[in-house]
Amino acid sequence: MIIKNKTLDYATWWNKIIQEGDIVDIRYDVKGFFVWKPYGFSIMKNIKSNWEILFKKNNIKEVYFPLFVPVEYAAKNKSWWDSFKEQAFYVLGYYDKEKRIFIRPTGEPAMYPVFSKWIRSHRDLPLRIYQTVMSYRNETKSTKSLVRDVEIGPWYEIHTCHSSAKEAEEEINLAIKMNEHLFNLSAIAYLKVRKPKADCFPGSVGAVEFYTLMNDGVIENGSCNNLGQAYAKAFNITYTYQDQKKDFVWQTCTGNGERFLSAILANHSDEKGIVIPPKVAPIKAQIIYIKLKEEIEITTGLSEEHLEYVNVNDSGELGEVRFNSEKRGIPARIEIGPKELDEKICQVVWRDGIKNKVSLKDLKKEIEIGLERLQKKLQEENHKELNSRIKECDTFEEAKKASIALIGWCGGEECGGWIKNKTSKEIIGMTLKPSTKKCIHCGEKGEATYIAKSY
Repeated sequence: MIIKNKTLDYATWWNKIIQEGDIVDIRYDVKGFFVWKPYGFSIMKNIKSNWEILFKKNNIKEVYFPLFVPVEYAAKNKSWWDSFKEQAFYVLGYYDKEKRIFIRPTGEPAMYPVFSKWIRSHRDLPLRIYQTVMSYRNETKSTKSLVRDVEIGPWYEIHTCHSSAKEAEEEINLAIKMNEHLFNLSAIAYLKVRKPKADCFPGSVGAVEFYTLMNDGVIENGSCNNLGQAYAKAFNITYTYQDQKKDFVWQTCTGNGERFLSAILANHSDEKGIVIPPKVAPIKAQIIYIKLKEEIEITTGLSEEHLEYVNVNDSGELGEVRFNSEKRGIPARIEIGPKELDEKICQVVWRDGIKNKVSLKDLKKEIEIGLERLQKKLQEENHKELNSRIKECDTFEEAKKASIALIGWCGGEECGGWIKNKTSKEIIGMTLKPSTKKCIHCGEKGEATYIAKSY
């Protein structure tokens, strides 16, 4: 949602829609944790089922690794451990005094020592697996439900091992396409960038990051990381050729999860509440019987699991049902009372406000067309909004005013600091296809680079 009312506090609005929309209950008395409610979790499960289908189609196998990780595993990769050890939660039994075990913030330190046992020869490659889990980070910044949590997830993380750099790069290209597919199902527009080396996942050689809009800025929403051989060397993940020569594997990792849902809420919600795109909506239509003595069978073409039935007997009850339907973002309401029944029609009210009276015999076709129209409309509007935010800028004044500024940056740390100070924006990454652009600060040769407020 783009807040035009400058007096409206975004955090307050966010907490309001996720609670009134039956997504989560944020009143759990531990910072950074919340309770998934049945409706919200059913949306998340729909998103999750889509990535499960996608990964199975691409022959990526599901696994599960333990939640507890020995500190000695993590210490094998110093760059990773230095990045996460202060965010880790440590596991201590009643009589334990030493920090020997921590709870996973990401999967690498639990997985990669085992990979070194699984992989011996070229016949064991490629290894392509994923797990869907919760992860935990001791978040020192302010938390925000579904955006910055202590308990992160459910989210998937894909980890792969290959016999060549070329094969690893091909895997990254596949990961990008799979991310794009999942965002399209959610009707979300995205910006893809190449991350600066300093901002890449610890130890990686490069990364493509997806960003989606949130209020007046952007938010990281899925990394595709080419890890090179750094982790393989740290964890001794090697394989032998046919001639018995040894080499380290080439690795990739990528992941995302509940931020697909946060993107849906941030980009499609309005003053009435949340809006759920039809392709991930658990309830695609609500059928409301108004003052009918008995329910009648209505043919919508939808399965029973995608329908919700409600009987109302007075106008006050009907108003409350309509209100709750809009708050939960149900794509369509189908209303029928005694008068409509006599005329063999019903009223269809779409979540974007479009209303029409439809013959009962034509309802199935109308619902099919309407769901497709709403899905397409949400995606087109979000793409239009994203594109309208991006401005190519040659001066700091222009860049400061733009929501997402495309500037030139030489890659230097000093110039990066000046850019941040003068624009109050973060460097989020370079254009996917390298493009030369003079640095906005020093004037030297640089690359076209995006900057924006980043949540």
